[in-house]
Amino acid sequence: MLVSMSALEPANCPICEHSQTAFLFRKDGLNIVSCNQCRLIFVNPRVSAPMLAGDYISHYYPSEKRTRLVTDPMEWAQMTERLAEVTTKVAGRRLLDLGCGMGTFLHLAKSAGWETYGVDLSQAGCQYAREHYDLAVFCGNLFEANFPDDHFDVITLFHVLEHIPDPNPLLTEIRRILKPRIGKLVVEVPNGGSIQMKMQKENWPYVHPKDHLYYFSCQSLTDLLQKNRFDQIEVGKPRRVNVGKGAMEGIRFAIQKQISDLLVRLNLATVIRLYANCTKPINL
Repeated sequence: MLVSMSALEPANCPICEHSQTAFLFRKDGLNIVSCNQCRLIFVNPRVSAPMLAGDYISHYYPSEKRTRLVTDPMEWAQMTERLAEVTTKVAGRRLLDLGCGMGTFLHLAKSAGWETYGVDLSQAGCQYAREHYDLAVFCGNLFEANFPDDHFDVITLFHVLEHIPDPNPLLTEIRRILKPRIGKLVVEVPNGGSIQMKMQKENWPYVHPKDHLYYFSCQSLTDLLQKNRFDQIEVGKPRRVNVGKGAMEGIRFAIQKQISDLLVRLNLATVIRLYANCTKPINL
């Protein structure tokens, strides 16, 4: 899908704030470039922030997508895998899922005894989370939610940060509401340093530059978190999940899982997941 040039805005690298880039490839009428200094891969120019927000608010969860997500066993298996690892990393049980969508992850967490909150721009997603799962979700952005200081034990962003035009103010707000020292930020994004991205380039399924604005590697995501005074950064281990049945599918999954686990250890897998603390005073 091509995007009109009048709907585009220029962007600098959010990590080093430089504008010098190298062209990598083009898709859907948009350029994907690499920062000459820190090597972050991003879209430049990109769809304007107001247009992106409008799409998320009104069009991100049409009825057919809602039906598919809640009936897809892979969706539930992936959310269960995420919650299992988060549970091993976090001491407290007050959780905020930023970009909570229809509330699948929050529903699982609430059922497991967590105190859950969500934030999402999508009106349809928030309505579904409230009506079907009885979840406390705020429809809007994180700044408008105005949570108290030092409030959450964990804040999760699963496939959210790559959508945010300027991630630095968002990370500053997350630091404000995350408990110092013990609070954990969890970020999972498509891996711009993955084998698939390197080989497939514009044909990699995660490359849809209208709304995936950044393609973080493990290093560039770490650099962004450190820039925003997060520390004790730890690499998670996303596990391949299986919902298939039958002996042949089981054998195929076992082989794929071994390969996937190796790629995760080498930071070359399809997605990366990082955990971080904020132990430094926010005013430094």
